[in-house]
Amino acid sequence: MPLAPDLRDLLKDPSFWSAFDRPEGDDDGDDDDERWEDHPGWTVTADVGGGHTLVLEIDIDLGVVNLGVCPPGATEPLPLGWDDDAHPFPHALRWDELDLIARAVALRDPDLPHPGPLVALAGRFVLLGEHDDIDAVTPLLAAAFGTGPADAAHWPTARSWLYRCDGRDRGVTWQRDDAGNWTVEQDEGQAGDFTLYSLRGPRSEFPFDAWRELLAAAGRTVADAVPGPARDALGDLPARAVAGRDLSLAAQTGRTLAAAGGRHPVVLRALAGPAHPAEVCWILETVTGAAQGSLVARWFGPSALRGARRHRLSLHLEIGGRPDPRGYASTVTRALDRTLRDRGLGHARQSGSSMRRDASGGHVTHAVSLEIAVFDDLAAGTELVRHTLLRHDPAPETVLRHHGDTDAVVPLR
Repeated sequence: MPLAPDLRDLLKDPSFWSAFDRPEGDDDGDDDDERWEDHPGWTVTADVGGGHTLVLEIDIDLGVVNLGVCPPGATEPLPLGWDDDAHPFPHALRWDELDLIARAVALRDPDLPHPGPLVALAGRFVLLGEHDDIDAVTPLLAAAFGTGPADAAHWPTARSWLYRCDGRDRGVTWQRDDAGNWTVEQDEGQAGDFTLYSLRGPRSEFPFDAWRELLAAAGRTVADAVPGPARDALGDLPARAVAGRDLSLAAQTGRTLAAAGGRHPVVLRALAGPAHPAEVCWILETVTGAAQGSLVARWFGPSALRGARRHRLSLHLEIGGRPDPRGYASTVTRALDRTLRDRGLGHARQSGSSMRRDASGGHVTHAVSLEIAVFDDLAAGTELVRHTLLRHDPAPETVLRHHGDTDAVVPLR
């Protein structure tokens, strides 16, 4: 099903991504843009073959994105997960599942190329586990998001996606049950600041039968794209193309494939004139039968995000005795959040408050709690937080704490 023209145009608009992504901890996005008021939203139907579809329902006005699977003959999708501001259950997909689905859809629908809109929009439902190879994931994500305008206030990136969807080192375990279904659980003792919200736990009501059938149909679509005899005629051309990152050899692979009877139009177009080298890689995996992601990782090499980490800090911000306690708390929160975001080092948000009885016996707020995420460089991020706090003259009772293998108080002065 082709993308709605207005949605295709909006995929190039930073304000759409700001509203769609609602970056974690960001209360200043464009989700109140008048364009979204009473907007009917969009339904993206991704057909993998055999009548099986993945369905993505997007309502920017309500801030809801639903993901479902629709078996042949069904009139309504079965829920896989949803993402909203109230009770989200976004952890629905393994990366290899979305990648396979996107490949099958691209082979059937030139309007939804891979990497492209489907991964960019549905990627928020992926939860990475220890089994995932970040070298194979990030090139496809980066190509799907593309590069936004230089002055964009917000644009999705593989890095921002990783911080949102990374379950590694957070106690997340994907495991296969006796029926062959992949389920997900979390060891809360290793969770840190990440909480699993998934319909896909063991003994859940997740539509496992329909999901297995959709993945099987997607696998057939990909496997059937290139006839075996045509594949056998390619010799070492694909391997040489990957080893040398040589697009001319990829084009030669396409010509040889066509001469041998492999005439799938999407495959030949991608080899002759790929939109991105990542597209060549998954097409060559399809052509050769190589393991999913293996040639992507070989072509692009070690990911710059291998060492990406998200560190957790918390702040007990004393506000009692200030002329405008809540205004002070909001000012400090905004300053921390904007400073971290501007440097690409993280974000901050209020997470709670503490109250005391005053002299008259009433209750007043004396402190607020902030959750602070620092990306990659803990020392630089922590120092930025410390300096920003000191500019706002924090009370002596204010406490900044780093939550790592062991909790530690960070000296402010």
